[in-house]
Amino acid sequence: MRKHKNSHKIVPNPLDKASGKRRRGRPRTIDPSLVRGYADSCRHWLERNWNELGTRLFSAKTEEEISKALQKVDWENLIPRPPNLILKVLMDSKFPKRKKAQIDFLADSIAGGGKVTARRSRDICVEQRKADAQTHYIIRYEYWIECSCGYEGRSENHGCRKCGAVLHTSGLDSELI
Repeated sequence: MRKHKNSHKIVPNPLDKASGKRRRGRPRTIDPSLVRGYADSCRHWLERNWNELGTRLFSAKTEEEISKALQKVDWENLIPRPPNLILKVLMDSKFPKRKKAQIDFLADSIAGGGKVTARRSRDICVEQRKADAQTHYIIRYEYWIECSCGYEGRSENHGCRKCGAVLHTSGLDSELI
């Protein structure tokens, strides 16, 4: 008799080993959380040093001039990025005009370190920031109360809406609260 094509294989110790199969789609070249973390630290560093570094970077036309400008400022605090990548970002037709936008654009663009394109690096940063902004939290919680004044309904600031009496928990079971 023929076996069903989806029959389960018996695998010894399946929890001890990682799956030999890779995930669907193109494999990642870089971890998105690392790109976001580098972009944030680079933003912070560029904000502190932009007055000195910005004019030097804009006047640079070659990779050697970019590396000289970076050497004059303490660039080694960050992971070094190739000067050709910085030059490409600065020569981009969509490079912004305002100071804050320039810092953000440059930091997000070079965060990929050349492993991904500058555009993809910016997209990764946007996706990661959007994912962080979507964390849910409780805005308000309400109690349904019956007060001795006769009010029945939702509480306001953990008390009666009619007379302002505060909720006392001493006489109630802790399981009910």
